[in-house]
Amino acid sequence: MLAVLAALTAGCATVSPSEEKKLGREAADEVENTIGLVRDPRPVEYVRRVAGRLAQTAQRADIAWQFNVADDAAPNAFALPGGWVYVTRGLLALLNTEDELAGVLGHEMSHVTERHAVRQARASTPFTVLFGVPAAILGTVSPTLGGIVGGTGQLLSKVTLAPYSRDQEREADERGIALAARAGWDPMGLAASLHALHEEEALAAGDPDRGGFLATHPSSRERVATIQDLARKQGRASTAPIAGSRNAFLGRLEGLVIGDNPATGVFLGTLFVHPDLDAAMNMPAGWKTANTPAAAGAVAPPDGDAAVLLGVAGPGDDPIAGAKADGLKDADLKRLQRLQISGLPAARVLAETRDGDRAALTWIAHRPRIFRVLGLAPRRAWDRYGAVLDRAARSFRPLRPADRERILESRLRLRPARAGETVAQVLARGGGTWDAARMAVANGRAPDAKLEAGWPVKVPVLQRYGAGP
Repeated sequence: MLAVLAALTAGCATVSPSEEKKLGREAADEVENTIGLVRDPRPVEYVRRVAGRLAQTAQRADIAWQFNVADDAAPNAFALPGGWVYVTRGLLALLNTEDELAGVLGHEMSHVTERHAVRQARASTPFTVLFGVPAAILGTVSPTLGGIVGGTGQLLSKVTLAPYSRDQEREADERGIALAARAGWDPMGLAASLHALHEEEALAAGDPDRGGFLATHPSSRERVATIQDLARKQGRASTAPIAGSRNAFLGRLEGLVIGDNPATGVFLGTLFVHPDLDAAMNMPAGWKTANTPAAAGAVAPPDGDAAVLLGVAGPGDDPIAGAKADGLKDADLKRLQRLQISGLPAARVLAETRDGDRAALTWIAHRPRIFRVLGLAPRRAWDRYGAVLDRAARSFRPLRPADRERILESRLRLRPARAGETVAQVLARGGGTWDAARMAVANGRAPDAKLEAGWPVKVPVLQRYGAGP
């Protein structure tokens, strides 16, 4: 995959359309495994309707378009070779009109049609500091486990993308604006969405973990002004929009999850809980944590020379069978020790790698699944980390009622304004998880702007997980 990406960077003419589609499919699988997709059909089907009209207007029968909403709280949109286009739920929550959504989608689709393959998917995760070769460490114990951690990306990676060049951004702006206008949307929509992204980024300044659209799409205030000039000169088809008013547009997004999504598990301090899998495990105190749809885990500070990872090995009720399915070598299978963890059947082995490093492997049967806990550390540091990794694995347990009481989620709600209210006043009379400044940016209104009666205000409201959409 990296070799193909390098070839794409050197010149897309060296890669055939079939190779490009294969690369896109592999990267799309990585997106689904490391970021996840929104499964709520309401926003997904709406995005696909808007994107479908753009695709019909683009008239590119050679591209098999695939549109999805990525389950990421950061406002972002990105495209992969071959026609995979994504917007995140974080971006949807920031938009206020269908024109803005069409502008962003048109821009990303133009990166595909113009074959801007400089965007290279690469793994960026704290787990890569495990000597950069966690797959090699585990591969000597089990090829299957080595593939889980390594392969085209790291187990706990977030797909990150290299920035486009300014020329590519300019070309995608021009093509995207024209595409949206030909499909019937206001070509000013892209400029409005970029303005909101600039405002949102200013609020998030100083966040070291922040990623998003502007990280991969170089932008400036001047670029927004240029887009506005281009849009003024652009003709527009008379096709009616799908959701013609702000109220209709936001109605398609009501109930969207804001922030962390408990459906893929969340951290409550050092305790990782997954309500849908009825599982909980304590990560070592002070370690840096990470979570994806595939696995959750933590790395030791400051150099990341040890890690613990929790994932699902597969269905079943026998932990020994889980170890065999993971491809554990015969010599290690003979040394498996049966035990109980939180009253659940489990099996554990301490495996040595060819390089003398260690992997503590634990399989736990819970409900119809086998969970896998991997503890990794160099042999020279095992005295420091071995007991810590063992405690983490032995802390695995089913959820308790008190755990479930603590699992909260924030969902987007619409609250009609009273005449003359500001967004801050709407927030104050009902509460929400955004502060007044973020409320103003997300709703596209100045903090002191007076609203008309009935104007729909987006407010993220906290509720207990599982209370329904």
